[in-house]
Amino acid sequence: MGNKGEEIARADQAKQILEHPLYIEALSTVKEALIQYLLDTKVAEEVERDRLYITIKALELVNQHITSVLETGKLAEREQEEFLTQ
Repeated sequence: MGNKGEEIARADQAKQILEHPLYIEALSTVKEALIQYLLDTKVAEEVERDRLYITIKALELVNQHITSVLETGKLAEREQEEFLTQ
């Protein structure tokens, strides 16, 4: 399988992950819990707030990476289709 084929296969896997009900539930549940913990911190708990903020951002980065794999694969698929129709 060539590079485009690999990107397309990875996009299929990324799509399955992003659309999987358990992944959607986990992402939502964890993010909501982290935000609630963040909101529940006391004024003096700056370090804890910073840690929670960084954790929320890291969670978003994981989702963004999987989304990026999906988008890259979609682009590869379009390029492959264009090449085959020429």
